[in-house]
Amino acid sequence: MTLDAPEDSRRRTTWRRPLVSGVLVVVMVGAFGWALRGQWDDIVESLRSQHWYVVAGALVLALAGVFLSFLIWRGTLAVLGNRLPVRPGARLFFVTQLGKYLPGAVWPVVAQMRLGKELGVPKQRMGLAFLLTLGLSTLVGILVGAAALPALLRAEGRIVLLGLLAVPILVALLVPKVLNALLATGLRLLRRPGLERPLHERDVLRGVGSALLFWLVYGGHVWLLAVGLGADPWEALPVAIGGFAIAFSLGPLLVVLPAGAGVREAVLVVLLHSVLPTAEATAVALTSRGVLMATDGLLALAAALIPKGPGGSADAVT
Repeated sequence: MTLDAPEDSRRRTTWRRPLVSGVLVVVMVGAFGWALRGQWDDIVESLRSQHWYVVAGALVLALAGVFLSFLIWRGTLAVLGNRLPVRPGARLFFVTQLGKYLPGAVWPVVAQMRLGKELGVPKQRMGLAFLLTLGLSTLVGILVGAAALPALLRAEGRIVLLGLLAVPILVALLVPKVLNALLATGLRLLRRPGLERPLHERDVLRGVGSALLFWLVYGGHVWLLAVGLGADPWEALPVAIGGFAIAFSLGPLLVVLPAGAGVREAVLVVLLHSVLPTAEATAVALTSRGVLMATDGLLALAAALIPKGPGGSADAVT
């Protein structure tokens, strides 16, 4: 009887793990559906003011942007020691992104740590990859947001200049020695093992370059929507991309709001008001919300339908 106990324990773990993962996925999908239902009327109303081909183009840019974020995350995970095959990596990443529609900013990383363990990725490494990807994109997003500074000054006045004081701090955080020291301190405080290898300058430069491309493509959908409602293309370019970057980057800082609900739209309306009337700026912000929700839903559905092929576990990087 005693000899059978370890086998019984392993059997219980075997069926409990996929059950918990399945429940977590169902909850995230349910939260996405609830968020979509709550904003459906406003989104549909805003779509009526746009040409269908403008919305289609914005959707393509948003899809490309989110796919770039997947590549950044996958590259970060490879730097840390695990190179996930594309198919299982995409399935994990895009499905867990629905967790951001739950209140709090922790659900995507919780889901990634849970599902990543089934692919052979240690929880700490998966969590660190999430935080590094989010932190890097947020830092670069805030810096890209400087492109919208003239619009911010017109909207909010000189108080915005105080925000420039944070720029040297943000740049300093991207220095490999500083970043490695912060990571080592954080892991030590959490009583976790340190990094297996420090981040090199080429790792950070590659990450920053990828994040810049991500914001240009991802924010491009707002620019296209603004131009579709009459904004001057050149005047709207820095406002739309920089404004979207700063608005989107504020989302993770407000952990109680699902997917930055309300904050992103409010910031966008304030900034776009410099190139569009208030009604059109509001329509752009609401249409953007609808396009991004459609993007998350389509990519999660496509990822869930990806057939499982060989190589479903993570290959360690040597």
